[in-house]
Amino acid sequence: MNLEERKRDGIGLALAAPASTIALFTSTMFGGLLGTAVWIGGKVWQIGFPAFWRLKIEGKERSMSPATEGGFREAILLGIGMSAIMFVTWWLARGELDSELIRGYVEPFGLLNPWLYFAVFCYWVFFNSVMEEYLFRWFIFEKLETFVDGKIAVILAALVFTAHHTLGMWSMFPWWAIILGSFGVFSGGVIWSWLYLRYRSIWPCYVSHAIVDVTMFGIGAYILFS
Repeated sequence: MNLEERKRDGIGLALAAPASTIALFTSTMFGGLLGTAVWIGGKVWQIGFPAFWRLKIEGKERSMSPATEGGFREAILLGIGMSAIMFVTWWLARGELDSELIRGYVEPFGLLNPWLYFAVFCYWVFFNSVMEEYLFRWFIFEKLETFVDGKIAVILAALVFTAHHTLGMWSMFPWWAIILGSFGVFSGGVIWSWLYLRYRSIWPCYVSHAIVDVTMFGIGAYILFS
């Protein structure tokens, strides 16, 4: 790869990596119509910018990221394994968790309404997780590979992924939950980046990601509504 291509990928990485994170953090800080508008703008950028960059700047063809090398068995096993760890961690710590305090943190976001909670669950599993794999595992990971070895890119992409979620949690949860959640997100980011490195498709990553999200929302539903 020549110097011009490296510069181009560096610009693409700089424009993609922080944008949705800044939008998420800003939207949670301001809330209301302004916060909603910023959040929607961040999602539009997250979806539109990588596609624009690939098609118009790089001049490449559209791709659905086909899983020609497989990887779904590993993805399912890893998703189940991470979910088991998440469930056991919650089960062991459940006596230390203050359900009322947790409800107080999520109530301003309307998540004590079961129907809204279910709607957010559907959005998260069937749309948001796909878009995160599209951005963090495909676009950002591949741009990082322009500058570092794939194994290092796994770690760096996971750190960008973690920063996105940590800032998103900042205004919603206490410090101990942010630390614990960030560790879990980083672990997931490493695993899903490795799956992308190995199989070069976002779909095995998404399957594993979706399994974890279903477990997370199931635990959340028990805490909020039991």
